[in-house]
This record gives sequence, C-alpha cells and structure tokens, in this order.
Amino acid sequence: MRLSNSRTALISIVLLAPAATAQSPKKLPDGQPNMQGTYTRAGVKGLEANPPFNPIDPGEKNPLSVSNREDGLGPYPRIFGQGGNVLRGGQQRVERRLGIVFPEDRRLPWRPDEDAKRRQFLLDMNPAKDLKHVELNSRCALPGLFEGEDGNNPYTILQPPGKVVIVYDYNHTSREIDLNRREHFGKNIRLFMGDSLGHWEGSTLVVDTTNFNGHVAYSREIPYLSEDLHTIERFTMVDENTIEYEVTIDDPKLFTGPWKVAGSFSRVAQVSRSSSLARREVRRCRTSLGCRPRPVERNASTRSKKILRCGWAG
Repeated sequence: MRLSNSRTALISIVLLAPAATAQSPKKLPDGQPNMQGTYTRAGVKGLEANPPFNPIDPGEKNPLSVSNREDGLGPYPRIFGQGGNVLRGGQQRVERRLGIVFPEDRRLPWRPDEDAKRRQFLLDMNPAKDLKHVELNSRCALPGLFEGEDGNNPYTILQPPGKVVIVYDYNHTSREIDLNRREHFGKNIRLFMGDSLGHWEGSTLVVDTTNFNGHVAYSREIPYLSEDLHTIERFTMVDENTIEYEVTIDDPKLFTGPWKVAGSFSRVAQVSRSSSLARREVRRCRTSLGCRPRPVERNASTRSKKILRCGWAG
C-alpha cells in the first residue's frame, strides 16, 4: 500500500519524537521513589486573567503600596528570600507552562457573588478594616499549600517510613503527607495545612487534601479559600533534579468548577545554610496586627521585661 508524502512525514515525526516519560527514581527501603532533597519552587502562585485591583500589591505602580514607605510599615527586610538567588544558580530553566493552566484562558470560574465579595475584601485590606482584613502572612499564619515561596526560600523533602514530609524554609513550617491512612479526619478537625493522604502511582506522588480551616490564601489576589477547599496534587519526578507539580483546586463554595495550577520543584546545586524567616519579637508594637506589650517575668533574679507577642485571630 502506497502512502502519501504527508502521511509518511507524519509517521516519521511520530517515530523520531522522544518519549515524554518520567525517569524512574531510585527507591527507598520502604519502596518509595526517592525524592529527598532540597528544592526551590516555581510557578505555583499564578495570576488569573482578570485580576482585581489589589491594594496590598507591593509593586511601585500601586499608589497604596507599602514597599517604599518610611513609617515602619514596609515589607520584610530585603534579606528575606535572597538565599533563593544563590540556590537557583545551577538550575535549568523550566520550559513548560507554569501558573494557572486550566482554564486555558486563566479566567477562573468564580461564583459572581463570591467574586464580588473577594474584590471588596481586597479593597478593605489597605488600610485594614479590622484584624480579619490583615494579610494572613502578616499575621504569622501558617501558609497552607500555596503561600510559601516561589523562587526564593527552599523546601526540603524528607521521607520517613510511610510518610512524605515537606519542610518550608518560609515561616519554618512543615507539612506531613500520610501514605498509610486511607480516610480523612472527621469534619470537625480543621487545619491550616489540611489533612493530606498520599499514594504513589509509579514515580508520581498523588496527594488528596481536605479539612482546611478557611484561613488559607492562594495569592495576594485570592486572599482566602473556604473550608470546602479540596486539592489533588501530583508530584512527578522527571529526573533526579526536577519534580513537576500539578494541583487541582476545587472549592465549590467560591467557584462553579475546579481549576488547575502547574509548577515545578528544582533541586538546589548545593545545600547552603537556611536563612531564618521566623518572626522576631520586636519592641515596635503594631496594634493593627494584634500585637500588644505583655510583661514577662524572665526569672526571680531579673526584672520584668516587656516582650511583644503577635496575636492571631480569625
């Protein structure tokens, strides 16, 4: 049977195309593919196609930005996150599309009334209407799955038997993924990081997470997600230095359907000393953040000293 030139060309392309399959990683004694190491993250916090005006956006074009203010309400010192520039020195650039990948036009399926509430909520954040409208990061809240650092402070993945643990340099947070349990906690248990159950499909770690507490954000433009949030994550080792990441976000209270984000984790060339992002106790009280002077008795031989504690409230 004779083939046309076009069909012959098509077959040649298919035969010559490299297979896009993940590399089989080395195995740990308990059978898990070994993804242990320190990585930087990219692409997880994407911008939707029609973002609202955000008064807490630190960009210089924002007239309400605090980035260049001299009244003590500026952002974190510039040293925070600078370690990422060193850690990323030897990494290859990720070529695939990152950020919001579904819907393809990045127009998130907001319920109209919830989108209106979100946009008004943002307008009430600077200056903050009340403590509820102070950015979660500024209140020292745990970051949930998304509000870590893209491109800056690293993540360390550990794999004790039956678990995967992700340690965030950001805020000194850790997240535990249980590989043995098959049922989520009861609905009365609500957590910043959610309840994560995982299993392996070849070289892909699939993680199902529920039981969020309604006090986690996706980004500055999406400053909160509800208790109904349900995520499915896929961590795929494509080679010994790269983990492709994908998360499907389903929050039926806020959205009419799920949406999807793609990111990546790249192994650092060498592990350097972790920079501290822990909130230091400071003497300048920011009442808008719920910080109040509180006398603390060090011991019987020293006088009482005032220490500022940063309180968090819903």
